[in-house]
Amino acid sequence: MLLPSAGGQMLPGQDKLLHGVTFMALYLLGSRAVPATGHRWLFGGLLAYGVVIELLQGLTGYRSMELLDALADLVGLLVAAWWSRRTRRAGGCCG
Repeated sequence: MLLPSAGGQMLPGQDKLLHGVTFMALYLLGSRAVPATGHRWLFGGLLAYGVVIELLQGLTGYRSMELLDALADLVGLLVAAWWSRRTRRAGGCCG
């Protein structure tokens, strides 16, 4: 995340999609590892992590800080939190 970028994107918006999916996966995995009472901390910690990454990228000189990347992280977290809550109420995701 702080190394020089490898190159261009294949699809428009690919970077934002990858941000959202990555943070969605991080939350869903983390929500399985912590009790439900810790999900708010997990959400806040991952959101802070995404913001710090963007701030540090802005300081590198060869990466750019993008507010839309942090927004994509937030959207991924919101979708994952919704999904996690929905499946908890339904008794689990897989049966």
